[in-house]
Amino acid sequence: MLKPFEKAARIVNENRHKEILVISHSDADGVCAAAIISKCLEREGIEYSVKFVETPHKESFKDMPSADLTILADVGSSLLDHLCERFSNSKLIILDHHEIDQDIHQENLVHLNAHLLGMDGGIEISGAGMAYLFALALYEKNVDLSHLAIIGALGDAQDLWGELKGYNRRIAEIAVKLGLLRRDIDLLLYGRHSRPIYKALANFTDPFIPGVSNSPSGCLQLLKELGIEIKNVTKFRRPVDLTEEEKSRLASEIIVRASLSAPPELSPYVPRLVLGEVFSLPQESEESGLKDVDEFATSLNAVAKQNQPILGLEVAKGDRGGYYAQMQKLLNRYRRKIAESLGYLEGTEFYSGPLGYLQFFDATEYASENLVGTIVGMCLSSGFVDPYRPVLGMVRKNGFAKISTRCSKLLALKNINLAKAIRETCREIGGEGGGHATAGGALIEEDKINKFIEVFERNLLMQHQT
Repeated sequence: MLKPFEKAARIVNENRHKEILVISHSDADGVCAAAIISKCLEREGIEYSVKFVETPHKESFKDMPSADLTILADVGSSLLDHLCERFSNSKLIILDHHEIDQDIHQENLVHLNAHLLGMDGGIEISGAGMAYLFALALYEKNVDLSHLAIIGALGDAQDLWGELKGYNRRIAEIAVKLGLLRRDIDLLLYGRHSRPIYKALANFTDPFIPGVSNSPSGCLQLLKELGIEIKNVTKFRRPVDLTEEEKSRLASEIIVRASLSAPPELSPYVPRLVLGEVFSLPQESEESGLKDVDEFATSLNAVAKQNQPILGLEVAKGDRGGYYAQMQKLLNRYRRKIAESLGYLEGTEFYSGPLGYLQFFDATEYASENLVGTIVGMCLSSGFVDPYRPVLGMVRKNGFAKISTRCSKLLALKNINLAKAIRETCREIGGEGGGHATAGGALIEEDKINKFIEVFERNLLMQHQT
């Protein structure tokens, strides 16, 4: 698999004394991809600069500086013609995993896309994984960056089916063998190392469990009924502190309750969202908030959404000093913003699409473009909407609309793919967009909002009926 990356590695070595620019996507996967590339360049004394783009739209690259060599990670495959023209005076390497409509061949371009290499970029390898394969082709000693590829993969929800597949699994096995990663089969609760069990359980919202999801008191009652102690002497017990027998009891009860509340056609998939593979980083302290790979990825996403991906980049590269401290402050601010937005949601009016399947709302009055995706995700877990129908939120600005969509993982297991529906919709009405099975986004002209909702809902229903 490394052979296709050897040409890219050779170009880097040929330009090692020239100006090199790394451009990556501003999310957890993109930050990890940039961290991998940065680390392997630094190890060889190669100077470079890094820039991030929030969304893979043409406008995002308008003000990018020029360089002799430009490396794009976790972004680029959807804009090949534009990027080759925009960086026509630069050697161009693209390391991406998103689906593409077509490939092109240009003298200045090395295009390495997972789908062109026979891998499913939705579940088998992420942008960070592609960067890792590039790093291995550059220098074999970069094998020790494998854990960053897995943080990126989980940041892109590539463990959707309760396990890693394809090259993600192979990379994880390397990281485990090197002692950089630990793999367990456990309850799929967020905050396994950092939160009391009842709080972690209250945050379990996909699948949604009435009386448990978003209800700490309901969780305390459930744990009491199951005979699971919430404290160990003076400290609250965390999910990782439970015995295997306690985990088994809790998992069985969660599966039963979630299955009863889910639509009958989705209930067979519930167990795969309750128990599965979990990953942690042995080198991280329990108190850091970075021990669990999911939490690490969430932290990177949070600072990226606040236009500070550089903080996440430095932490991913290993900083636990000043950059890490700044990241913690930003995380606290991010949580406050999310709490404020949740208050606004209580007064938000939700609508249904013309066919009654899609749910949507306008967040222009209280949300930024960076936060709308998180707020849409909160809708599914808040009880404000049907958790088993897709949700769309929008923010209108300067004649355009930033669209964000989310859906339950159960729908993805039932063949719903938001990114595919968004791409099909944009091809029909205009705009740019993409994403992943359970999370997608688009940028469209404001006067096309109604048409977008109509076509997008139709495309989703076509998936639902297959």
